Amino acid sequence: MRFLRFNLLSHKKLENDLAKVDLTPPQFYVLATIGYAGSLPFGEIGVKMMVTVSNLTGIVDRLEEKKLVTRKRDHRDRRVVHVLLTEKGAMLYKTTIPLFETSISQIFNAIDRAQQKELSALLRKLNRATWTN
Repeated sequence: MRFLRFNLLSHKKLENDLAKVDLTPPQFYVLATIGYAGSLPFGEIGVKMMVTVSNLTGIVDRLEEKKLVTRKRDHRDRRVVHVLLTEKGAMLYKTTIPLFETSISQIFNAIDRAQQKELSALLRKLNRATWTN
């Protein structure tokens, strides 16, 4: 229950902070994923975010309405659709990263650096164990 409560509280803080730039956490995650990796096919973004393509479609639709991303068909395989940041999306991504980092920092500032590293290692271990089972 503590984990669930922490998850809900930290998600709410991140949600409130991202609302200042008119983004939801999933929208930010798409921007960050594409901003970090460059243009990606729809399916790859879904895998990285662990969401279905149908859920991702709605998120990308809203980002496209905000002129932050655009879709582009692959020139070799027209069935593949890539999602790219627009110039406006790239600028928002770059300016939102510090906001995100500050938000995360505020969430974890109750524990010291060594504890943060330990928590990170434990979460990584849990992630690996969960996805191999």
